[in-house]
Amino acid sequence: MSISTLLPLVEALPPAEKFQLIQILLTSLAQEEGFSLQMPEQSTENQGQQMASILQRMADRNALSHIADPVAWQQEIRQDRVLIGRE
Repeated sequence: MSISTLLPLVEALPPAEKFQLIQILLTSLAQEEGFSLQMPEQSTENQGQQMASILQRMADRNALSHIADPVAWQQEIRQDRVLIGRE
């Protein structure tokens, strides 16, 4: 199966499943290349400052303006997913 066949299928996924797919692919690629995806230890204060900076940049760019109904979006994101082998 080619990437051009897969892309429309990936685009149809809900955002949470796209994120999960990216995590799985990055983890697999990192393992193949012998890398670790664990972040180095940081102070909680430094993490908070970084998060605030990222959120401010997102706000400046209206990064989430495509979400018409935030409550519906959040409910969709938080839906329980079927676990493989546990139907």
